[in-house]
Amino acid sequence: MTRAPLILLDWENRGRLPVGYDLNLLHAYSLAAPVTAARIRREFGHVLDTDAGRTGELIALGQLLQACSRGVHPHLAPLVARQAEHLTGTPVPTP
Repeated sequence: MTRAPLILLDWENRGRLPVGYDLNLLHAYSLAAPVTAARIRREFGHVLDTDAGRTGELIALGQLLQACSRGVHPHLAPLVARQAEHLTGTPVPTP
């Protein structure tokens, strides 16, 4: 994070990513805090609720589910799976 103007810097997945990927990853990580998740969705809906934003969300959710399967933030796995199921209408296979 930087000082004014506030800018979030993220080098983890540098390169070309789908529209809204970082915002969607932030949203996915906040799913355990529903009030925060709703606020992120409300504040950034103009990006997240577009076709391109939904594509970015599916990619972010898929990557986070993959990380959860390796033991990273396992408490998020059911929440992320539920969000992916909500978007696709298809159940997420469990390992």
